[in-house]
Amino acid sequence: MKSFQLVRDLVIKHHVHGIKDIQQSLRLLNHMKKFGKVTAFKFMRDPVTSERTGMAFITYKQYSDAQDALKSRRQTVPELTAPFNEIEVTPYQRQARKE
Repeated sequence: MKSFQLVRDLVIKHHVHGIKDIQQSLRLLNHMKKFGKVTAFKFMRDPVTSERTGMAFITYKQYSDAQDALKSRRQTVPELTAPFNEIEVTPYQRQARKE
């Protein structure tokens, strides 16, 4: 029997191509930390070119923190410059494994 797990993982969709240094990445992370304790934060990269794909994954310790972040799907990160300050937050849905 499979156990049920609450979704604590979110996908941040934005123009991360413009976020080129660690300081800008930390600004985005700090923005997401206002919703709760973050346990994982990772930018996705194209496996061939190593360029950022436009998505980042974030995991919160508590389910309720992830739900708070989802209350406003479209957010503005004031610490980043336009147009890279507009983000969209969506729940991460794991692919079902075939057995």
